[in-house]
Amino acid sequence: MSDTSRVTISRGAAELLQKIAKANEVTPRQYVEALLHYAGSIHHRPGSWEANKPFDLYDYTGNNAGYADKWFKP
Repeated sequence: MSDTSRVTISRGAAELLQKIAKANEVTPRQYVEALLHYAGSIHHRPGSWEANKPFDLYDYTGNNAGYADKWFKP
């Protein structure tokens, strides 16, 4: 099992995260971690293909996931 950490967010943000994750058929953790990999690409490699297109969860969870940058172990 990987190491984990906790982050505190507002109740409204948590409710929104639950709705978005459910609509995309992933866990809230999977959704947030995908967003963080995307943010890492924008921060560390601003010219990358990931940084030059809108966030697409499929790039991190679907068949395309092998091509996306991973900045930490899930």
